[in-house]
Amino acid sequence: MSGFTLTEFRKVVEACLEGADAAALDESTVDTDFGDLGYDSLVVYEIAMRVQDEYRVTIPDEAFDDLRTPAAFIAYVDAGLPADR
Repeated sequence: MSGFTLTEFRKVVEACLEGADAAALDESTVDTDFGDLGYDSLVVYEIAMRVQDEYRVTIPDEAFDDLRTPAAFIAYVDAGLPADR
């Protein structure tokens, strides 16, 4: 299992933003709040729904308060990946 990495996260973001470049998402910005990166709560919700569908990771609504940065989101998803992924 390779885990859920920044590369996978960027692919999901680009898909949600309909091909928009997620180049701003790199190692220097992973600890930046989504709002400061220009992603509103609706975009983050869409990213979460796509991750749930594609990676079979459940992200309950109450978890969103803790998922304020790409790093937090990536760590949460990586920890929740099914063993057969």
